[in-house]
Amino acid sequence: MRPGWHLAAAFLALTVPAAAAGQEQEAEREGELVDRVVAEVGDSAILLSQVVQRENNQRALGIQVPPPGTPESEDLRAALLESLIDEMVLLQAAARDTLLTVDDEEVEDSLQKHMASIEANYVDRTAMNEALRLEGLTPQSFRELNRVQIAQGKLIRLYVRTRTGEGEIAVEITEEELRAAFEADRELLQERPASVTFDQIVVEVRASDSAGAEARAQLEGIRERALAGEDFAELARAHSQDPGSAQNGGDLGWRRRGTFVEEFEDIAFVLPEGGISEVFETDYGFHVIQVERIRFSERQVRHILIRPATGANDRIRVRELATELAERAKTEDFRALVEQYHDSLEPDSGTIAERQIAAGALPEAYLAPLTLGQPGEIAGPIQFTTRSGAAAFAVIRIIGRRPAGEYTFEEFEPQLRARMAEQKRIRTHIDRLRAATYIEIKGT
Repeated sequence: MRPGWHLAAAFLALTVPAAAAGQEQEAEREGELVDRVVAEVGDSAILLSQVVQRENNQRALGIQVPPPGTPESEDLRAALLESLIDEMVLLQAAARDTLLTVDDEEVEDSLQKHMASIEANYVDRTAMNEALRLEGLTPQSFRELNRVQIAQGKLIRLYVRTRTGEGEIAVEITEEELRAAFEADRELLQERPASVTFDQIVVEVRASDSAGAEARAQLEGIRERALAGEDFAELARAHSQDPGSAQNGGDLGWRRRGTFVEEFEDIAFVLPEGGISEVFETDYGFHVIQVERIRFSERQVRHILIRPATGANDRIRVRELATELAERAKTEDFRALVEQYHDSLEPDSGTIAERQIAAGALPEAYLAPLTLGQPGEIAGPIQFTTRSGAAAFAVIRIIGRRPAGEYTFEEFEPQLRARMAEQKRIRTHIDRLRAATYIEIKGT
């Protein structure tokens, strides 16, 4: 058990506005009980003050809390205590796992944002410092309590991700459970927005063979510099053409199989820790990758991407092809054309809310055909830049439009199933941890 866990939980009240905290304290008046142990979990204790604080958090969120001393209040406190025990056994298990580490920079970044949100609840920093003084805390000690709490929260989430994936715990979700969850959620569901469904053929502007050879040679030279000892992250910042990761030194974060394209995964998941790959090609361009760390089935990967340069002739050639496809689509089977010509990692079909189109969720060139087009209409060629940064042309066919209305069970079922399966896997793992942990509940 890492020090500071129950201290951090005990002082969660300080993260809500002072006025709200004062009202909650006046409602409880249980200062003489703050050090009473209400449960022992392994070698750690849960205090009554932590349970009371969970009630205070609910009040701060506008949730109705039963008056103290009532049967409803006792039921709520028992439920809150159970959730604290769950968190405690998860934290203890995570702390025992020496392969799990929390990035200090991520903790510091989260702490900065958290402290800024707390300060925003006060007139100025002086008012916040006075509120802390009344609680016997300094700004420094309060900041450290929050740092510990954030780090432990990240550790728990990391542990849960690595131990409760689909391949770790098998669960079964029945249709009865799904329908019951749907009915419970129905009142919370917002109205389904108006949407449009469409197919598309996307053809990307590809570079010539000579441009590809030039890009490969450039990346081979960068790889040699990395092998000679230059910092891979600095090389990525200076040379990578991946707009999503270059500024972060090519860092793609912690990933499992199924999150990269196949060619990338086949290399990333066989490299040893610290290993640097050969230069290889995907639809995005040429890559060289470095596996920084390995953690169970996850890899922390950096990469450098070099795209072959395309020229005016390449663009003209692809535009002419897209123009031809738009004409053929008016008389030929559209899906057959998709199968033959779609040449992109972009999806070949989709359904999107009209408000998302208006808000810019798709390239601007899609706005008019998807907003005004009627079922069966063909539009294109549409010129745009793909999410991977490649120039491309699209030909689209409007399949249908759906007006706003209530969600059906069939529409919501996949999302419900995924959510419930995750909840069941986490619950199963917590129950296993609890069964192997000494737990004594003394009552709230």
